Amino acid sequence: MPVVQPPTGPIEISDPDNVQETFVSGPFNIMNVGGMVHITLTTVRPNPNDLFRGSTKPEFLGTVACRLLMPIAMAEQLTRTLADTLIKAAEATLAAPETVTRRTDKSDKFDRIFSDNPRSE
Repeated sequence: MPVVQPPTGPIEISDPDNVQETFVSGPFNIMNVGGMVHITLTTVRPNPNDLFRGSTKPEFLGTVACRLLMPIAMAEQLTRTLADTLIKAAEATLAAPETVTRRTDKSDKFDRIFSDNPRSE
């Protein structure tokens, strides 16, 4: 049986089924089993039965939103890429100049418009 070689160049990506984005906001779990990494992501939402009963304090439930299964090598690359992306985002946030604005209220506008001697800023 011939051995297929992995790609060495760019791979064209398509999305013919318009795969939806999945929002995750809850606990997650990661397991390493036999050279594969299983990642389970959840979202937390109120119990719909409580909501429709009119409860003002509904019980919240974690619901599995996504399961990913990948080889360890891919999980390692995902980890490195995610870490690099988060570090760069944090650096960009810290490097952004602060913008300070002065609130103009009605009395400031009145002075500028009607006074012979408007206040300077």
